[in-house]
Amino acid sequence: MSQRMKKLTLLALLAHMCLVFNGARAAEFKSFDDIRAQYQSYRDPTRVSYLFNRCAALQLNVSAVLRRQGENKGAQDFENLAHHYMVLSEANEREIDKKRGVKSKDLMKTVSRNVSNVSEIYSKRLMENFKKRGEYIVGDAQLEAELVECNLPEVFKNKVMTY
Repeated sequence: MSQRMKKLTLLALLAHMCLVFNGARAAEFKSFDDIRAQYQSYRDPTRVSYLFNRCAALQLNVSAVLRRQGENKGAQDFENLAHHYMVLSEANEREIDKKRGVKSKDLMKTVSRNVSNVSEIYSKRLMENFKKRGEYIVGDAQLEAELVECNLPEVFKNKVMTY
């Protein structure tokens, strides 16, 4: 293989890797509307839990940012909201288990683990945002929109259920 062909092959491979990486990143954060559409299409109640977990994880990340900035009262408010979403998720999971005829046990541990997994993804994104723009959320249209939605749990819950 010629030197030129090797370079073109390498460039094509790098371009492909960039597309895969960008696609993977986008896939990490499907929009709330996309998830709600999945719920509507399949009536999959696990999508509801996933949305509640996403909100809880986002709230916990905002809380962590506020704590680092010394805003403990605001941080506590976001933690409380995260806990509220985790309770909603737990109740949804309990209902899923009930319909399946499965005895629920340690659901809050499962919810906590799921929130933790999503929280890691948010944390990475917030850090990337901060490195790029000096802001964790401002300037990231998707995260800004998600935070607005997640700050109104009853409206969010109703929107999920009636989408």
